[in-house]
Amino acid sequence: MKMLHCASLVSCLLFSLTTASLAADLTVTVAGAANQQGVVAVGLFNAATAFPGTPTVGQRVPAGAQVELVFKNLAPGRYAVSAYHDENNNQKLDRGMFGIPKERYSFSRDARGVAGPPEFRDAAFEVKEGDNRVQLQLR
Repeated sequence: MKMLHCASLVSCLLFSLTTASLAADLTVTVAGAANQQGVVAVGLFNAATAFPGTPTVGQRVPAGAQVELVFKNLAPGRYAVSAYHDENNNQKLDRGMFGIPKERYSFSRDARGVAGPPEFRDAAFEVKEGDNRVQLQLR
């Protein structure tokens, strides 16, 4: 009976080590904030249905000329990132006439849409096991 218990414990440990090794980290560097007021908001998306609305996970950091955020323990796969400089820290991308953004923003792969945000497929990139990096330039 002890051998069986011990074998299942070893199996559990091996499974957890294997699962942990499949985790990925994504470092997002965002440059180009207009000033140091407010925050830079970054959204990470793993599905086209949510993009560019509600991110799978998001982070907000104090604005600076260049900021860096890390998303840890992601499952490998296709992701897209959006970022904007929330200068007035009102937790939304301010828009002017015709819905044109008044604050700087960007998408991964420098994706741009025609008369609106880009499609997920245009901003998506592959996150692989281990450390991954992506850079965005706010415009």
